[in-house]
Amino acid sequence: MYKLYYNPGACSMAVHVILNELDQKVTLERGHDDNYQPTKELLKVNSRGAVPVLVDDGHVVREGAAIILHLLGKHKNSLLPASGFERATALEWLMFGNATLHPAYARAFGAFKNFTGDTQEKVLAAAVTQINKLWEEVDSKLANSEYICGKELTAADILLTVIANWSVKVSSAIKLGENTKRMLRKVIARPSYQKALATEQVEYKAAA
Repeated sequence: MYKLYYNPGACSMAVHVILNELDQKVTLERGHDDNYQPTKELLKVNSRGAVPVLVDDGHVVREGAAIILHLLGKHKNSLLPASGFERATALEWLMFGNATLHPAYARAFGAFKNFTGDTQEKVLAAAVTQINKLWEEVDSKLANSEYICGKELTAADILLTVIANWSVKVSSAIKLGENTKRMLRKVIARPSYQKALATEQVEYKAAA
């Protein structure tokens, strides 16, 4: 059985959903307290104090994308093409979510944490502008495909869907296009996602 250090609705939820998709049993361990301070248990497995962290048969795997690729390489699935340009495209969009869209939201959250007054407004506005540009790119891609890489769901869609729900916490100025919302509704309707939402007690609002 796997052990996943998580926070409700955080990027760790993508790993949780994927574990459900793979029909794998998992024990969940909250990584931060109510003041968003890392727990002693989390710091034992990740001195960076960040989730997700996966413990697999005593081995610790950190960083969300690394965990996802580890799981998809270990279990039979259709969430990542096996080879060729199809695989490269799926990896590109997974890394887009992990290394481009996620940090854009981090800058927005950082505005609330690190600044006040006019400075906070300026930093937040700049972050929201960048976030909207990224979602416009996603929406344009989805204009001609059911999911971000075509007709089949990939891990990238799951990660993008998790990140999209952070928008309601950041700003009403973040706009998700109709193509994007269509994809989000399809992803959250899956039993794997519904199970994760119920377990983590998270309400999904971004697809409305």
